[in-house]
Amino acid sequence: MDQKESVMTEAAALRELIQSFLQIRLDEKLDKLKKKEDKQQQLLVDRCQLELLIDDIKDEYEETRQSLSDSYQPEAWLDNKSLRVKELTLVTHAVKYQNSDAKGSSLYAAKEKADSFWVSTACLKHPANDVVGNAAALDVYKFLQLRLSDQGETILSRIFRNDEALRTALPASDEKKERWFQAFCDIKSPKIPPTTHTLAKQLYFPVGNSKYHLLAPLFPTALVHEVYLQVQTRFNDATKAARKAKKENKSYPEGYRDYPNLAVQNFGGTKPQNISQLNSERRGQAFLLPSLPPSWNSAAIRAPFGVESVFPKIFAGRVKRLTNELKNFLVKVQDRESNADMRQTRAELVGKIIDELLRYSSEIQGLPSGWSTKPECLLNQAQAFWLDPERTDDEWQQQREATGWERQISHEFANWLNATLQTDHLRFGDDERLEWKKLLQKELAWLNPEIAL
Repeated sequence: MDQKESVMTEAAALRELIQSFLQIRLDEKLDKLKKKEDKQQQLLVDRCQLELLIDDIKDEYEETRQSLSDSYQPEAWLDNKSLRVKELTLVTHAVKYQNSDAKGSSLYAAKEKADSFWVSTACLKHPANDVVGNAAALDVYKFLQLRLSDQGETILSRIFRNDEALRTALPASDEKKERWFQAFCDIKSPKIPPTTHTLAKQLYFPVGNSKYHLLAPLFPTALVHEVYLQVQTRFNDATKAARKAKKENKSYPEGYRDYPNLAVQNFGGTKPQNISQLNSERRGQAFLLPSLPPSWNSAAIRAPFGVESVFPKIFAGRVKRLTNELKNFLVKVQDRESNADMRQTRAELVGKIIDELLRYSSEIQGLPSGWSTKPECLLNQAQAFWLDPERTDDEWQQQREATGWERQISHEFANWLNATLQTDHLRFGDDERLEWKKLLQKELAWLNPEIAL
């Protein structure tokens, strides 16, 4: 099929799509008109004038019906809607979400490239365009959103790129088609210059010299709509099937997402279409995801009873993944000449292990003080001084202050780490031991400046 035949085939499909769209709306109008006629007939009580009045009603119905049919012919309908489209504006951020009576500007701001650090409208590959303006003209936008398939191109996007197939499908002169295309393209143009309003949110941002910028944050309706669509997937058939399989403890080829603790915002009351088109499609709802600190039930923290040192068993199990990662790195680079990057990586991995040690010690120190006095506590004195610092025992506290327990802890940590990293082909000596010791002493001194290293 050559290019001309392809255009003609697509044009025929578009012509049928447009005709079907208009016929559906005409049928809706005619159905309402027929119901009105039937109701009027039922209200007639004067039997003498019944026949005459029915004839009058039928004439009025036929006249109105013909007028409606004429107005829904493609050329007539497009003539009318190309004028009404001026009452609508394409936006990604809308002002009326803050207050339905706000008269300020809305904004179309979809960037092609997003800053990966921020979640914004620019992150959306294909943002859903919203429309604000006269709600009575929203059927124009419904027409512009028609497409030949679910993933196909909309009529509006075809207009933006001056699609030849669409031009061929439209029933009018070239001059009139050009006027229609230009009118529908203007839906993207702002109707007023950038303006805020007293009913919109406003922030006065200081810029120095007692001056301020007036900022007017706008509601990101396109981004909110994408969130809404994602959340609504919890009701689709695949999600229901996956959830059922989980409940019945059966396997299922796909997973599903849940969105607990959702909050719902409502906009527009009984007339969500007065806010925007997408708000109408969402029935006035927008979802808010919880922005709260995580909550979980942690395992009970237990005092390190029954061991002389926390390093060989208790702490070693806690950082097994980190020590394996450090060991694998050192084995990998052992035959290479040391450089700054290698030393930096090694220091970072050791730093993670020390961070975990400080986190562990903080957990144990949070236990009710005095646990180290119990007979099941076998810890050496330095580790007892370290992990049970608030013990209410004056003599014991004096010993703690007089003893360099932090040096002993750092020494034991360095010995343990050397032994943990040692392999048949990877040996460590005093130089590495001294480095591990200094790194931990530095962290302990930062937590407690009174410690003398």
